[in-house]
Amino acid sequence: MSNSSQDSEYRRKARRLYKNPDKAKLCGVCAGLSEYFDLETWVVRLIAISFFLFSGGTAVVAYFVACFIMDPKPGSKSNKGCFGNNKRRHKPSVSEERQYKASVKEVWKKGKAPTETLQKVEDSFSAMENKLQAMESYVTSKKYQLEKEFEKMT
Repeated sequence: MSNSSQDSEYRRKARRLYKNPDKAKLCGVCAGLSEYFDLETWVVRLIAISFFLFSGGTAVVAYFVACFIMDPKPGSKSNKGCFGNNKRRHKPSVSEERQYKASVKEVWKKGKAPTETLQKVEDSFSAMENKLQAMESYVTSKKYQLEKEFEKMT
């Protein structure tokens, strides 16, 4: 056996099927399948969606079974579980424990107040309305019609 054929045979035996939470949309099953079969992730997702549509519910059950049976890929950076839920897979580091977490009130305070934003929108709409009214009054005026007539003469 040649060296390249031994290498590819070793890779086939060594690879395992994992879900990949780093590239997950729901649970990472399609991302894991795409890595296992060496396909583009969008192709596997398209096949999965087609299977969902035409299997009559069997594919949905199979997906959830795979979601709960498959282990997450070792070394994955994301701690996202099924449907975006965060799961702790490791003991939090000191920097993660010290990380600042803003309260709900602080998050809402960072932006402008809704009344300020609404007032800005109203002001801009009233300015546009005034410009539109000025344009309409000019276009419907006798001065505009007179200028048009002079332009036709020249």
